[in-house]
Amino acid sequence: MPDITVACVLRSGGIYTPEWVDRLQRGVAEHLSLPHRFVCLSDMDVGCARIPLQTSWPGWWAKIELFQPGLFRGTVLYLDLDVIVTGSLDAIASHEHSFTMAHDYYRPHHKCSTAMAWRGEDKHGIYERFDSAPALFQRSYRWKQGRGILGDQAFIEDVLTRRREKIDTFSEPFGERSIASYKVHRCHSKPPAEAAVVAFHGKPKPHTITEGWVAEAWSSS
Repeated sequence: MPDITVACVLRSGGIYTPEWVDRLQRGVAEHLSLPHRFVCLSDMDVGCARIPLQTSWPGWWAKIELFQPGLFRGTVLYLDLDVIVTGSLDAIASHEHSFTMAHDYYRPHHKCSTAMAWRGEDKHGIYERFDSAPALFQRSYRWKQGRGILGDQAFIEDVLTRRREKIDTFSEPFGERSIASYKVHRCHSKPPAEAAVVAFHGKPKPHTITEGWVAEAWSSS
């Protein structure tokens, strides 16, 4: 079994469908030359290896299932479905990650879960902590205007910080635009040359862009 797993999560009920998984898998296959397996945690049938979601945790909270004890071995690279892979993933996938997250594009001192990487043997206590009181944590980390960074990424950051575990960012070894933001890094005309991934957080999403490199990448993937 390859030592590298690229994972994504698809929870039914939102805008994402198995087609988004297919596009991400093709992008990864094109830009990751190292042996790897691609898996999707989902409650839907998908066109790749599937790990069934075990809970009813909604939306982004389904990502917490990535941290179930014993689920993965080796290096895990997680990518959100609303990203486009634009450059080589080899350096990121072969890096000796402890726990790495994207930085929040608007508040760089916080972390973002659009891309994450870790060693599968390292449980970090994330799943166990959330599973102890999922309804409570969903309420506590619900987005409210003016309360700052919330959601799954804030929960993950808080758990690791309280356990005094260092959280790296992709920007540190790979560059500030290695996991680029379509909006913040102004990728409208083209992706940054150093970008491995361009993230489409918020709006627009890639399927709504009808011209330029995004439309070409989306139609060809």
